Amino acid sequence: MNHSSQNRFQIWVLFTALLLGAIFPGAVFSEDIRLSATVDKNQLTFEDSIEYSVTVHGVRNPPMPELPPLSDFRVRSRGTQSSTQIINSDMRVSTTHKFLLIPKNTGRLKIGSAVMKLDGAIYKSDPIIVSVEKPSPGKIDKNEVVFTETSVSKKDPFVNEQIAYTFKLFRRVGANNLNLSMPYDDTLFRKEDMGKAKRYSKVINGIAYDVHELSVALFPLKAGDAVIPPSLLELDLVYRTQANRRKDPFSNFFNDPFFGRGTQSEHKILATKQIELKVRPLPKDGKPEDFRNLVGRFAISAELGKTDLDAGDTTTLTLTVSGTGNIMDVTLAEPDLHGQFKIYPDQPTFKQAIHGTQIGGEKVFKFALVPYSAGAQTIPSIELNYFDPEKSTYTTVSTHPINLMVRAGTNDNKLNLVQPDSAPSQQNGSSVSILARDILPIHTRLSDFENATFNNTRRIIYALGILAPILIYFLAAGYIRYNHRMKEDISYSRRQGAYTIARKKLEQLSLSHPDSKDFVKEFSQIFREYIGNKLNLQGTAFTAKELEKKLSDHDYEKDQISAVRKLLEKCESMQYAPMVTGKDSELIEESLTLLNELEKQA
Repeated sequence: MNHSSQNRFQIWVLFTALLLGAIFPGAVFSEDIRLSATVDKNQLTFEDSIEYSVTVHGVRNPPMPELPPLSDFRVRSRGTQSSTQIINSDMRVSTTHKFLLIPKNTGRLKIGSAVMKLDGAIYKSDPIIVSVEKPSPGKIDKNEVVFTETSVSKKDPFVNEQIAYTFKLFRRVGANNLNLSMPYDDTLFRKEDMGKAKRYSKVINGIAYDVHELSVALFPLKAGDAVIPPSLLELDLVYRTQANRRKDPFSNFFNDPFFGRGTQSEHKILATKQIELKVRPLPKDGKPEDFRNLVGRFAISAELGKTDLDAGDTTTLTLTVSGTGNIMDVTLAEPDLHGQFKIYPDQPTFKQAIHGTQIGGEKVFKFALVPYSAGAQTIPSIELNYFDPEKSTYTTVSTHPINLMVRAGTNDNKLNLVQPDSAPSQQNGSSVSILARDILPIHTRLSDFENATFNNTRRIIYALGILAPILIYFLAAGYIRYNHRMKEDISYSRRQGAYTIARKKLEQLSLSHPDSKDFVKEFSQIFREYIGNKLNLQGTAFTAKELEKKLSDHDYEKDQISAVRKLLEKCESMQYAPMVTGKDSELIEESLTLLNELEKQA
């Protein structure tokens, strides 16, 4: 009986607490109000991340705490959780805000105190010290679940010689949200893509790994020492938790990743080592005078459209350069045909191909030729010089001479006038008589036209009279069509009005002078709403990474996509960081500039 009464009492306490929480959302319970901060680990490498939790105890629906300055980390929100517990009729509530901290630097890093203001009182959490170390440069441990490596096909290339830079990801667990950055100095290298990433399996020390491999071609631009910076891969590793030990027939079903159970994720940042190169200059000995900085292995061929033609007719000379190397840089001057032909060059075409780890293809040049004179003609050999890095020598390739025959033209340009010897005699004395005259006069003398004037003013008036109705018609038709589409096509009207709406809201926001936290929140909402309208997306709850992918799918430029992501990440950091005055106007100016750039591309 006592046990039943105690249960009823606890139910009554819970019901009362829930009722009070609904009526008074900020109600304080018996537990003391306090603010605490924790991390899931305080020793990590530069490749790891920290889950930072700020918990408010003893009050329901508390205000958002202010995070400490976190200049040594990149901050990402991981959501909010609320908890209610009843222990011996004592109700305890807490609200936890979780953040993902990605270290930017190594060493002993300090996470300061989070601060919360409630009813005139200030609550602070204890500071936390974490130690961030560089990843161990030693040999990969056979028990590593994931690691990366990079390599180059050659560490002492010549200038303009292609090298293959390859990135490989080895993993034994699932991975999501992969974001790879392969930086390079564009003043030292030129980069060309080499197709999509490859995926295959490989066994290392008896352990099977899934391998993702991506290669790019780099062409050194200067002689001397050059460095390829480390590549960075940001990803979430997905681990399967232990299977349900109970003999529950539904355990495998509900442990399916579709339901979000049976797995846990770990955010990871993997950095490779930088690669140092020694770029050699091209040798001066044996360099041809007309050398055009081609490095690789090439061939050239020539083909003539017609080898038998009439004088005044045309034929097409096609020169094809094929091979591997910096073939996209091939240029050919007009062939020297010793004044035998008039030459009309066409724009060259280029078709790229991948041969193993080498970029190649063919570049086609076409010239229209018109012979000046009839007779047997010869198109001489055409040479191409390049440097072969494998043999370290200059090589010359050439086409074969082409013979053609130009026949004399069959058309005579003179006009032969044939006149009869004598005028025909009139038959039967008939003569030509005038039957009638035209109503309008027929002028047969030049003097009749001397007084006719048609000056520039009359020409302009006549032209306007002819063109104005046509122009007015097209303008009216376009305006009617635009209004009709704006009313009928919702996606089109969203795209067209996105910029105007966003700009008006930003101007209103700058004039209203809200609190810094509210300003950043409203600003972020306006910018996400603009992207959603421009890309015709539903809702505005997009993360910076999701917007980056959406913009990339719509072929926006990489610089603009990066600027959008940085702006949104800045908003997110400012929203959870202490208030800093003077940043509102800078943020609006930066956003207006970015909006104008996005509109130009759209």
